Amino acid sequence: MRTFQFHHILTFLLIGMLLLSFPSYGQSPKDTLRYQVDLNLSGRRISGTFSQVVVGGGFKVDFLYNNWHLENTTSYRYNKTNTRLIEDNWYDLATLKYYPDGQKKLYPGVFSHYDNNLIYRVKSRHNYGVGVGSELDKGIMDLSLLAAIAKGNSSYNGSEFVNSDRDVSNRKNGLFLFRIDNSYSLAKKKINIFYQLFYFQSLKESTDYIFRLNSRINFKVFKSLSIYVAYDYRFENVHLESLSNYNDIVLFGFNLALSGG
Repeated sequence: MRTFQFHHILTFLLIGMLLLSFPSYGQSPKDTLRYQVDLNLSGRRISGTFSQVVVGGGFKVDFLYNNWHLENTTSYRYNKTNTRLIEDNWYDLATLKYYPDGQKKLYPGVFSHYDNNLIYRVKSRHNYGVGVGSELDKGIMDLSLLAAIAKGNSSYNGSEFVNSDRDVSNRKNGLFLFRIDNSYSLAKKKINIFYQLFYFQSLKESTDYIFRLNSRINFKVFKSLSIYVAYDYRFENVHLESLSNYNDIVLFGFNLALSGG
């Protein structure tokens, strides 16, 4: 019954977003499209007594069409050390926002979040839901907030967890999500700092929550080319036995940005 009600709540909220959009199309005399695409790549190879192949990369797309705003971030990480596969991980976050009358102070949005992680023995994790957000653009700072309810489905390579009595490898949850996106531009936009904070809280278990930080600093080299340093941190209070409750990583690479509109 809970699953039935939850799916209907998501459906009704999504239909409401679509109905709200109809008046704006009648009022808009001209369609406008703005976009930005960011690409990044990093890697290294070592051979001999110690062998290692590490490859990382991803892309981010940002489309703004009339009052609709689509953001998508996809990344991939591969790490094989001395014939042992350590990482073969995908990450994807897609968010669709609708700005009523072009206003960003309060708007509805839907999102989909997917990842897998060999270190955490997560075969796949998919969260999707609806919520309300707000954006604040103050010159060098661009702040975005989102609060949402979501449905989560996670499949683990194991079934015995710390801080949970649910010993099942396939865990389904209703979730509450709070997300902060914040960016700063300094030195005439030659230095760009970005961080993203996530808090996922299970509606079934108070002890089941996840905290994530994704952060990056870009140093512009040319008009579209930058070098970057990224730091990602993850804390999971419910995790498989024998694993740590946190994981972090520092990455170095370059970024290519294309934009228009």
